[in-house]
This record gives sequence, structure tokens and C-alpha cells, in this order.
Amino acid sequence: MEQHGKSTRRRRTTAAVTAMGVMAAPLAVLLLASPAAASVTIDAPPSPRAGAVDLTGTVGVDPGEVTTVLYVVDTTRSTSLITDVDCSGNGIVGPEDDINGDGSRGDILDCEIAGVQSLNRSLATTSGLQVGLVGFANQAAAADLDPVGSATFLPPGFTGGDARPRIDTVASSVVRDGINLYDPRTLGGSGAGTAFNSAVSVSLAALRAAPAGPKWIMFLSDGQAAIDDARLAELTASGVKMRTFGIGSEATCATTSSLHKMAAATGESCRLAPQPAALAAGLTGSQPDSLNGVTVSIGSVAVAATVDAVGGWRARFTLGAGTYTATARAVLTSGVTQTAQRTFTVGSATAGPAPGTVTAGPGALAATVVKVTRPKPSRDALPSTVTGRVGRPVPGFTPTLALAGSRVLLQARADEGAAWSTVGQDTVDGSGKFTLKWKPKVRLDLLRVVLEPTSGFAGSAAAVPTATISACKVAGKGRWTVKCLTTAKAGSVVRLLDGGKVVDKARVRGGGLRLVGRGKVGTHRIDITVGKRRHVRLAL
Repeated sequence: MEQHGKSTRRRRTTAAVTAMGVMAAPLAVLLLASPAAASVTIDAPPSPRAGAVDLTGTVGVDPGEVTTVLYVVDTTRSTSLITDVDCSGNGIVGPEDDINGDGSRGDILDCEIAGVQSLNRSLATTSGLQVGLVGFANQAAAADLDPVGSATFLPPGFTGGDARPRIDTVASSVVRDGINLYDPRTLGGSGAGTAFNSAVSVSLAALRAAPAGPKWIMFLSDGQAAIDDARLAELTASGVKMRTFGIGSEATCATTSSLHKMAAATGESCRLAPQPAALAAGLTGSQPDSLNGVTVSIGSVAVAATVDAVGGWRARFTLGAGTYTATARAVLTSGVTQTAQRTFTVGSATAGPAPGTVTAGPGALAATVVKVTRPKPSRDALPSTVTGRVGRPVPGFTPTLALAGSRVLLQARADEGAAWSTVGQDTVDGSGKFTLKWKPKVRLDLLRVVLEPTSGFAGSAAAVPTATISACKVAGKGRWTVKCLTTAKAGSVVRLLDGGKVVDKARVRGGGLRLVGRGKVGTHRIDITVGKRRHVRLAL
């Protein structure tokens, strides 16, 4: 079951998950693709009965760990400048859009609170997760979520006997420059200059007290405050993931912006919501930048899981009574894949499907997979032509005519966390094949292929593998050196040939090669021994 993938040119690790089977007996097997890759889990379904059965799990959470999420909300006075926005999402602007009851109807702060509440609802069923809230202006403070004692974090659906989750109640008490519940916090004035620094410091301090496990910051702001290099270094060292959301027309995710810098420091992305009313959808529709998707399969039936903002996934099947094994397969943006299995038993139910029935559940989309052919060796860092096939993931890789005519996109970006740009497109032919062409640009380092969703089928994506030899640079005249990147194993023999003559020999070290030649560069070839009898060559 174990699957392996190569990363892109910078060899960043990505996560991949496939749900293959789930058993009523709480037996779970994790198949790790790489020790550096985030793990994938499948939860034991609670007493499933014949009919619709939801399988759930996580990506990036090891057994026994707790995922902690901090919602960080900008309360500076600029969040009052835009009003009368449909923050509640009911299609009209009314009293319900004054979510914090401060008399300013449908302003940016109201939309931030609505976004937090919407995201919190989407996380409520994710296992092993707790949430907290930080507000910031000139100062920052973590909210107290306990009206009796003190609590910085609680499960997202925890009500404590109230009519709604405790985090929703506290979020609704956030007003300009303050948090009113449960232990009131004063956040100071407009926050110019120090707002982001204090917000990051307080957030990291709160997360340090959280139990072991993935830690996330969902950072919401309409402004542009500075962020110190020391805070960025602290973010990077912390291991925390921060996803930033710029709200309103003045916000920016430009590479020079603080919102981009903070997210990029943690390997995450900055997202824009120019229309504040769209913030809630942007929050709930986001998923970890390192994750392409999760496929869950039982036997020959594979469905695309929905993935929440922090890597929790859910897949729905219709199952008859019986014992099944489910496999979850997560695919990371780097190309690394990771799988987990669980076996479970489904009990019988009146009017349930026949025993042994396995179909995609109501609303579920059939899973797809993109297989990208490794590019030919090239002096360039990225290939100008990318080919491959699309199909269904089970059994094995299976092309299907149902995907003929679907559109595939070639997308590129400069670094992890940066926005993907479409640089080429093609349509799938009857055998599932595609060919994508573009003109490589120096500033773009990472490539992926995206299959767009089509009727009944989910979309999917895959990293473009690195060529065995790439990114070659020649320096000097007469007597010159050539340096290239290579995916060949360390210690592999590399030769520089001029015709049939060997003019230099070396070994692969640190993912690269270095050779010395003389005369015309164009008459030479690089030859790498990658197996007992297999050679990879590149003409210079």
C-alpha cells in the first residue's frame, strides 16, 4: 500500500493520504511515505449501521496528538470604515449583521466574527481539535472561554450547556479595541505600527501552553501593519502554521506585505477577501497549503474526501452490513503520498442496502488521480513540456472515457505559500492523456498539474516531478565547469563524455553534480548511472 513520491526541485515534503478501509474493530494501520511527511489517520466510525456512513480522519496529526487552532481577529478602528455588508450570509443586510451588537451594522469586524463562527462550525466534527481566540489592536490578548474558571482553548463544538458553542459566544463579544467575555480584555487603540507584532507574540505564547500536536493561527486583518524580522524568525522556529486573510480592498498579499511574510514564514499562504461578505466562504474553503487532496477507497469504490482548513477530512459511502477495510491516501503538493488503513464492521439496519453493498454516498464525488510523467533531462530548472494521464485511482490507476474532454491546467508558483498561476492548459483525450506547454520563467520554481472537476468526478492535482538532471549552469571558457541538480542517489557515478571519450568522472553529492570539461560545451554529454544497466544522459 505504501506509495512514494518525489518532491519538486527544492525537495519539499508534501503529504498524501488514501482511505482504503475501515473496520468496526478499532484497528488502524499507518503506512508512512516518508519520516518527514505528516501522518494521516482514519477515525473509528462510531457504531455504523447500514446506509450512509461517514468516514473521517486527519492529515498531519499523529495518534494521541491534539490540533490547536487560534482565531486571531483585527479589532482596530479601521474595521469600522466599511458598513452595511451582508456578514451573516442570508442575502440581505439587516440587524442580524451587527454580530457583536456594537451598533455598527455589517462592518468588517462583524464579518471577521462571522468568518470565525463559520470556520468553527466546519471544524466542529474534526477529531482531537481545540480552538481559541486572540483579539488585537495596539495590544493583543487571548480570550477567556470559561465564565467560571479560566480556559484559553476548548473543543470547537463545546457549549457548556449553552445554546451555542462557547467560542461563538465569546467571538460575538469582540468589539473595537476589546473582548467583553468572559474575562474582559482591553486591546488599546488603533494598533498602528505594533499591531501585528503583538498579535504574533501573544498567539505564540498561548500556543506554547497547548498540548503536543499541530498548531495553527488563522489571522484575519484588513490592515497593513509592519512585522519585525524577529517575529518572523520566531514564527518559523515555532513550527506553527499561520494562514493569513486580507479583508477589504486595501488588503494585499503582495510578497512585500506583512500578511504574506507571516504566512510564508510558516510555509502557508495569504488569501484575499476583497469583499468582506466572502470571508466566511474563504475561511471554510481553505485547506493546508501543503495538501493537494485526500482520496478514500473501499474495494473498487473511491471518493474524494472534503478537507477542512486544518487537514481534517470526511468521505461518505453507502454501505450494507459487513466488514470493510478503508484506505485513505493523502497527496501533498510536493508529490509525496501517505496512506492509512482501518477495518470496521457495519451493522444491519431496517431498510438498509443489501449486505456487502459499497457505493459512493449521497453528494460524494468519484475520486480522480493525475499521473505526471517525469520530464526528460534538461539544462533548464523546469520543463517546458509536461505530459501525463488522468483516471480513477482504483483498481490501481484506471483511465476512463468519462474524463475525456476534461480540462487540465499547468500551474506554477515561486515558493510554498505563494499563489498558483495558470501557465498552460489542455483537454484530456480518450485515453486520458494530456500535453501541457509553457515558457519557463526564472522567478517560478514549482509546478503542478490540476484536473478540474467534471460531472460526477472531483478534481485532483499532482506535482510535476523533477527531471533526473536539471538546472544546469556552465561557468568558464576553454576549461569550464558544469553544475546540475539531480534526483539520482548520492554516490551515483556521473561521467562527462565528449563523443565516446570520458573526460571527467564524479559522484552525486547533496542532490547535485559537478564536472569539468574542455573545448566546446555543445559536444559534451552528461551520463549518470542510475541502475545496474540504466543510464540517464543529457546533451549539453
